[in-house]
Amino acid sequence: MASRTFTAKCYCEAVHFTITVPEAALPLGVHMCHCSVCRTTHGTFTCFHAPLPSGVRPVFVAPSSLECNVAVYTTTLATRFFCKTCGCHIGDHDREEGKIIENPGWRIVSSLFEHGSHDDGSPSQVFTLRSHALTNSAPSGFHEWLPTLGSRTLANWNPKPGDAFYPPATDHPYEPTDVEHDANGREVLRAECHCGGVSFTIARPADCQGELTSRSSELPDRWLACLDTCDDCRLVDGAHVIGWAEVALSSLSPRITADLEHGTLKRYQSSEKAVRSFCGVCGATVFFRNLITSGDNVDVATGLLRAPEGVSAHRWLHWRRGRIVYSESGKRYHADFTNSLLEGFKVWTDKTYGEAEEAAD
Repeated sequence: MASRTFTAKCYCEAVHFTITVPEAALPLGVHMCHCSVCRTTHGTFTCFHAPLPSGVRPVFVAPSSLECNVAVYTTTLATRFFCKTCGCHIGDHDREEGKIIENPGWRIVSSLFEHGSHDDGSPSQVFTLRSHALTNSAPSGFHEWLPTLGSRTLANWNPKPGDAFYPPATDHPYEPTDVEHDANGREVLRAECHCGGVSFTIARPADCQGELTSRSSELPDRWLACLDTCDDCRLVDGAHVIGWAEVALSSLSPRITADLEHGTLKRYQSSEKAVRSFCGVCGATVFFRNLITSGDNVDVATGLLRAPEGVSAHRWLHWRRGRIVYSESGKRYHADFTNSLLEGFKVWTDKTYGEAEEAAD
């Protein structure tokens, strides 16, 4: 049977592998999972997972290896893998509590493969984004920003009531919770990775001291936030897009200093001017800090936020109107995705913030 081989690498290239897929199975379907486990192990709104055909698994290219370069984190339904050095997720495979699965089915991160791998109809197409999954566990989530891909409507899949395999979203402990307050009774926003090794709260701008360049001028009770489709973030996290909330370091409790040391955080300096951190246990992307321009500010990965209003945390964050930073990088990587997201995101931000900004004026 004719087959094709495709190559993937993380940002630091410590993880380097190939997959060899029968041509008859191409393109591989990709689902974007919005469950709280994926959000809080990745730090993003969703993962981009492509189930591999039976018998197909990643083959590592020396000196890279699954045993030496990859960290393992297990959850109820899956064994997850991410780079020990830069934190990039590479995928997961099935597991069952107390059972050994001889040939577990792999789901690979499609965002690590070459440019053009996702473009519908191109000769090099390997993957096709087909659906959003478990959207009921992500109120006010990313799936609302990307209802279509080019001319295609993306399906939304959720388990049926009573499904014994997938627990109901309302029963999951990582869903948005009630409003949280600090010891002084002030409202705070919790950010926490899946394993709980990284957990802190963010205060409102009004409860912070000093000049706050990351406070929204239109909505001064909220921090600025943006979507990012740059190649660096894609290869450090393993997702087409990530959301960043820019907050003051002074707003974080417990206190986190500019060196980004806290709990199970692991640092990775991705360039001369940028340092990142991720949870060394579950792999969640947590912080990005520009060493030249950030000052007292730090970017927090928004997939970790536990806002009562939902995943977008729009009562805490002011998402810049339809803005995606480094969108040209996103268009080069997957044009239909980035163009469709630009359109859907602008519709959502216009609707969500229009009345609030008018009231503020």
